[in-house]
Amino acid sequence: MSALLEFGSTDGKFLCSVFGGLNPFRLNYGTDYLVVRQNEPTGPIIPFASEPIEKCQSLPSLPAGLTLNESNCAISGTPTVGTSSIKYLITASSSNKQTTIPLIIKSLYTPKFAYVVNTNSGLVNSYSVNSSSGVLNASGFVAAGGGPESLAVSPSQKYLTVPNRNSNNITQFSINQTNGDLTSLGNVASGGNSPSSLVYHPYKDMVYIRNFENVNTFVVNQTTGTLSSVYTMAVNTGASSLMIDPLGNYLYVLNYGGRSMDVYHIDPTTGLPNPTVIQSIGTGAFPRNLEILANGKNLYLVNDADNNISSYRINPDNGMLETLGFATIPLGVNARSISADPTGRFVYMTQQGSDSVSIYRVDPTNGSLSQGTTYMLSQGDAPTGISTDSSGKFLYVTNINASTVDMFKINLTDGSLSPNGNVGTSTLPLAIVTAGTNP
Repeated sequence: MSALLEFGSTDGKFLCSVFGGLNPFRLNYGTDYLVVRQNEPTGPIIPFASEPIEKCQSLPSLPAGLTLNESNCAISGTPTVGTSSIKYLITASSSNKQTTIPLIIKSLYTPKFAYVVNTNSGLVNSYSVNSSSGVLNASGFVAAGGGPESLAVSPSQKYLTVPNRNSNNITQFSINQTNGDLTSLGNVASGGNSPSSLVYHPYKDMVYIRNFENVNTFVVNQTTGTLSSVYTMAVNTGASSLMIDPLGNYLYVLNYGGRSMDVYHIDPTTGLPNPTVIQSIGTGAFPRNLEILANGKNLYLVNDADNNISSYRINPDNGMLETLGFATIPLGVNARSISADPTGRFVYMTQQGSDSVSIYRVDPTNGSLSQGTTYMLSQGDAPTGISTDSSGKFLYVTNINASTVDMFKINLTDGSLSPNGNVGTSTLPLAIVTAGTNP
């Protein structure tokens, strides 16, 4: 059993007994996943300690603006940066004992820009994001390649990557950090046929492209933004989506036609996936889209023809999946995309044929989903792409028939949605992402 599982256990058993004999030194923040917000005061968050603390330290150092009190391990301050999920090792020492526990911290931030990829036109729309209201304001568009269906932003927020399904290549863009304008850096071959989806490594300069017959790994030059293929791994044919856990340890690949999902280990040093399948599991009918909670504990997938969501627990020791009960009850037709809010409390799914967005609450204990309300779109037509922004305050939905993006405010208490207007796109807007940190 890993330290991550031992942390927060209620049976009094911890991994540090080697330091304390029959009475191990215990430290507990009450959670192993801490969410803070950029430019908003935090804490102090004081952990339970089974005996007086004489020294406390973190590896690596906490996000800029947060401090760790060396005498009681309390966390406080105002984060000045936004970050992805990062695991910190908190080590506390008493007079004669020591314990180390993991704590994942994610610093939420309001993005500056948003981008929509349009399959029919091959264009990428750019928008600025109002940091207070979340409203998108159109700022232009650029051409990608043929039939793009997905897009992703690099961890540095400097580059936007678009695989083009019809032209079998990838268009790379640089992002102007002031106004969000995109500049094409050219196209590179995808290394396979019909590239449909992609995912960036959470902290390495690497992107994984899902072609019909393989997954191709590219390294991103952080100076020039150019892509270089470094490894191609054969996978089951029938592409749909792929995802990496927030700590960068495991790769999950859906096989749309094969109704299955394969799990691969990612080398922590090189970032390359090992071609040996750790686990292969059956899914529902035509698995289309994946989401993993920011705490790395749960994975959810959309079953296209079944119009539902299957839920899984991720084993932190080996990345293998454990099914969490039955799939959700269908609440509409033509289930398409899924997005979780960055706090890990709510999950949203678009239903293209019902013009609706279903809302689910995440059980904080095991990650299972319970049905909330289903929001019927009054102006949207065929909602498909969906994305919660990096602050967790706003939700965006693309409507492929209406050529619009619906904007929503998220109720931070219950996850419910309030309409926040809409904005135009090009033709067949399939996916949307946000980028950049404020200020």
